[in-house]
Amino acid sequence: KQGEEFEKKIAPPTLLLYVDAGKDT
Repeated sequence: KQGEEFEKKIAPPTLLLYVDAGKDT
C-alpha cells in the first residue's frame, strides 16, 4: 500500500514534467 501512495505522490510531478516537455518540443 505504501508503494501505491508513493506512486500517487510522484505521479503529479511526472505528469507536469511530461506536459512541460511536450510544450518545450
